[in-house]
Amino acid sequence: MADEPKSDGRAPDPTKALVKRAESKPAPPMVLANSLAEAPPKAFVHVDSSGQVRSPSRYRALQALSYGSAAAIVGGVTLVYGALLGVPGVGIGVGLGVYVGWHIKRGLKLQEATRLLVHDRLDEAEALLNQVLKSWRCPRNVRALAEQNLAAVSIRRGNFDEALTHQRAAMTLYAKSRKKSLFARTVEYAEITTLVNLGRVGEARQRFEQKHGDVPKGDYLRMQHWVSELYVCLAEGEHRIAGDDLHERAKTALGITGASALLGLTAWAHLKNGDTDQAWHLLREAYDRKTGTGMDRALPRLVEWMEKQKVEAGVVDKEPEES
Repeated sequence: MADEPKSDGRAPDPTKALVKRAESKPAPPMVLANSLAEAPPKAFVHVDSSGQVRSPSRYRALQALSYGSAAAIVGGVTLVYGALLGVPGVGIGVGLGVYVGWHIKRGLKLQEATRLLVHDRLDEAEALLNQVLKSWRCPRNVRALAEQNLAAVSIRRGNFDEALTHQRAAMTLYAKSRKKSLFARTVEYAEITTLVNLGRVGEARQRFEQKHGDVPKGDYLRMQHWVSELYVCLAEGEHRIAGDDLHERAKTALGITGASALLGLTAWAHLKNGDTDQAWHLLREAYDRKTGTGMDRALPRLVEWMEKQKVEAGVVDKEPEES
């Protein structure tokens, strides 16, 4: 009879089985919100080329025309950028669909990586994104999306130097395209907030003034513009935003479920204007919507200011939750 396997007398480690199960756990499904106003954290929003959030039915129709779900790239703007900009979802683009139809496996990997990233499974997302980057004859815009998402991974880890490297790699790739895409514009806004986080506020201001003189018409890009500008102002310690403009930003933020960052920034701006009542109202709303946005890692300067003011604003602490 064959010898039985020897045992050292110790019980099997249950955590090893748990790790194996976790490693094989599939990526969460994509949840597509009906609108920017309704989008909760970890949801996606479909954004057109002008930066306007559109309906899920439009996305599905475009998806059907682009050789199916593998061709319709989901990427570029992740939850991290959502947290940076007070927007709870990620931009979904199908502009690469016709070309990516020939690269189905690569498109699926990019989709999966984005879904993993949204749910903070950073190591898995990073591995897939690096596979996309290293794949044979990877299209330029797909490489740019992978770089942009790798920047998001770095931001969630608090590594802003590395994030800036990936953002600028993406910007270089986007610059080689004939037409400026939605994703090229979003990474430019993300670069500004990263520069602020690195303490390079003057450079951030210069970038903003050079590239973003006009407020975008699309609601998704407009949110990014407003928050990028206000985050620079917060770091500078002052703002010159007109009262009517500031009121519009606050009113818009109040109507969006995941606009915690914009609410916090408009609270700061109102306090600078001496409007304490409105500032505290906006700050309380910011805290009510903060869970799941990742703001603590993505916008540390704003969160630091919020924490200093919350007692005076009458913010009621909740049980510790995921940021």
